[in-house]
Amino acid sequence: MFREEGTTVSAWIRERRLEHCRRDLRDPLQLHRPVSAIAAGWGFVDAAHFSRLFKAAYGATPREYRVTVLRP
Repeated sequence: MFREEGTTVSAWIRERRLEHCRRDLRDPLQLHRPVSAIAAGWGFVDAAHFSRLFKAAYGATPREYRVTVLRP
């Protein structure tokens, strides 16, 4: 199934985890939580690695993304 979609199981799982992090980063109710805590909550224990993956997927670092989407 994953091969037909041109992905792997691990890539699919990583994408879902990144999507959950992105959702939490744009949630105003999560603003009190540091980016690293959100990342760790979804299984990304290395903050630098998470930041690189997030930027590759969404074009901004997690912090930049959060500031942009939560800007009044």
